Amino acid sequence: MTDKSNYINEVSLRYANALMLTVGEDGVDKVLKNFETFMEAINKNRNLSNLISNPLINNLKKSAVLEKICIKLKTEKTFLGFILTLTKHSKIILINKVFEKFNQMLDQKNGLTEVYVTTSSKLDAENEKEIIKVISEKINLKIKLKRIVDPDIIGGIIIRINSLMIDNSIKTKLSESNL
Repeated sequence: MTDKSNYINEVSLRYANALMLTVGEDGVDKVLKNFETFMEAINKNRNLSNLISNPLINNLKKSAVLEKICIKLKTEKTFLGFILTLTKHSKIILINKVFEKFNQMLDQKNGLTEVYVTTSSKLDAENEKEIIKVISEKINLKIKLKRIVDPDIIGGIIIRINSLMIDNSIKTKLSESNL
């Protein structure tokens, strides 16, 4: 990892942690819903996304717009304060990464381990349940399945749990047979 990505991860984790500590046990669910709604608004509105990522727009203008959006979305005052703090410190550009870190902290708090499953096509509900059951039993942990569809693997499956990766894709088997 580069120094820049380490910095981004560290700063995002600090802000996510600060939010978690600020809301406490009782407010986490409300703030998570606020965060999800806010992120959905960003992802659906290109102008809002551009506003957040544009370094030429000063923080006061960004704050004014984001405050109006948070009020319209009926977010908690704590979440509004969090968004304004991010903006004031020129860290609003990291909102996606902060959201990711916040979710990871919640998962960890709830005893969930992220498991990334890559397949060549979308899994049906039955296969997904079976994969969750088998992996959960094998590693003896509650898991949160993250699905990735990559047609380039041709078929099979790739499973990644933290730093462990099991690659049983046809693409890998074909490339190994050419060695």
